[in-house]
Amino acid sequence: MIQLHYLTFAEEQLKTLDFDNKSDVIKLEKILKVESKLNPDFKVNDIENLLAFLHLHGSKFLPLLKNKNIATILKGEGDYINFAPFKEEINEEVLDEFVQLFEDNILNYLKNCIPQNRWSSIKSVFKTYPFLLSEYIVQELFDAFSLKNQAIADALASGNYVDFVDRNPYASDTGYYALLSEMDEYYFEEDIRQINNITVAKQKEKKANIAALGKILYAATFYNAYTEELASVLKDNQDVAYSWIDPQQEKSFAWTTTNIIILIAVILGAIFFAVVLPGNFAGASWIVVIVGNITYQLLKKK
Repeated sequence: MIQLHYLTFAEEQLKTLDFDNKSDVIKLEKILKVESKLNPDFKVNDIENLLAFLHLHGSKFLPLLKNKNIATILKGEGDYINFAPFKEEINEEVLDEFVQLFEDNILNYLKNCIPQNRWSSIKSVFKTYPFLLSEYIVQELFDAFSLKNQAIADALASGNYVDFVDRNPYASDTGYYALLSEMDEYYFEEDIRQINNITVAKQKEKKANIAALGKILYAATFYNAYTEELASVLKDNQDVAYSWIDPQQEKSFAWTTTNIIILIAVILGAIFFAVVLPGNFAGASWIVVIVGNITYQLLKKK
């Protein structure tokens, strides 16, 4: 990996350095090799690699390499990145050349994000840095996620899903399913449909297992489906899934049109009596009590 902080150090020593100028690259070499004799963090092999890179490519890739998120991606270790946009104007040919040069690093980064459940970082690459994605990288990543989706479906079909969810948190992670649709909602449509259908078909399982099913089904509803049909199914299943996770949880009250009309009528009536009754504290207090009691009784209805 190119040690960019070597360049930062050299620029602090000689602010007029031009990395496209061969004589300046020679000055850079002298500065770094002197520092290597004083500082063990400056290694001769790394200096030689940096110089070879500059001789070959000059400064054209430096705006990309100096971007904090892109530098993290090129390490290939799966560390967190944010959604900070890349604002530099870079020629498309330079971008293509950059991706070809660092394709393995970019792919390694994305693949290493997966076991660490760094879904937001993968999303950042797809949404903020799409110019880093070659067709090869995208297909490799899609294949990796397809295998993970099939593993969920297989665990559901075999009845081994309780243990699977415990060992593989992604199966019940809303962020995972949301990421799939951000990457390509059409590509993963059938995967999500299969997971949904198998999960629903398992709903008669003994109650000890229903919570695990609910976690998978609920998380899957965060997939932003390509077709209206699947989108509707997932939306309808969200409340069902939540009830499986926590059957004891009382359903939230739905304000029906009738209840709303009744409550409005009560409030208007209370306002009327507040006007006509003598303006004392006791009268106002009784009105508050009456309105509050009626509201409470409406909320108790299921």
